[in-house]
Amino acid sequence: MKIGVTERGDAAVNHEWKPWVESGKPAILITKNPVKLFNHINKDMNIIVNCTITGYGHTSIEPNVPYPCDSINAMYLIGNKIGADKVVLRIDPIIPTPKGIEKSMEVFSKNAGYRVRISFLDNYDHIKTRFRNAGLPVLSYDFHAPLDIRKKVWEDMGRPEVCAEPGLPCSGCVSKTDADILGVSIRDVRKGQRPLCNCVVEKHELLSNKHPC
Repeated sequence: MKIGVTERGDAAVNHEWKPWVESGKPAILITKNPVKLFNHINKDMNIIVNCTITGYGHTSIEPNVPYPCDSINAMYLIGNKIGADKVVLRIDPIIPTPKGIEKSMEVFSKNAGYRVRISFLDNYDHIKTRFRNAGLPVLSYDFHAPLDIRKKVWEDMGRPEVCAEPGLPCSGCVSKTDADILGVSIRDVRKGQRPLCNCVVEKHELLSNKHPC
């Protein structure tokens, strides 16, 4: 059985996932707006919700994302509705500057025992452009954040799950842990979009959007 996922957009905004989930199939819903998503899910759905909260909601970096406190409260409400084991706090991406790390640690401190997944901001050209357009200094590293910084944050957070970070132990955003929670048997991991993507072969994109989220 395939496990649906909403990586090409936000499950709170794009509802193409609903027919799949409402037919009883398993899915991982990824959102930066758990406040809005809360009203579209119910306890009978076989889903895991990844609440992406970076600490930068309602700022020039994430202007259309709710305030972090509102997203965190909504994450708790989702956990009460579908079960805490089916909620993941996704701090993704962490901006590896002193301020960015401080914000990510503030979010992490509110995890309330939920699973946590992290990754760090890759310095793509379009990221540099977005920072310039927002009036922010461009990050100084070439592409991957310095390994010593990434390792320290990972250690300080108690070694949470990691997505596609060289030098750190990585697991897929659709992993064996997710498959076990959703009751799906898996065959193997697959070669993903990136060399360090360890998602299982049963992963199936539910959104038709072809552009970056």
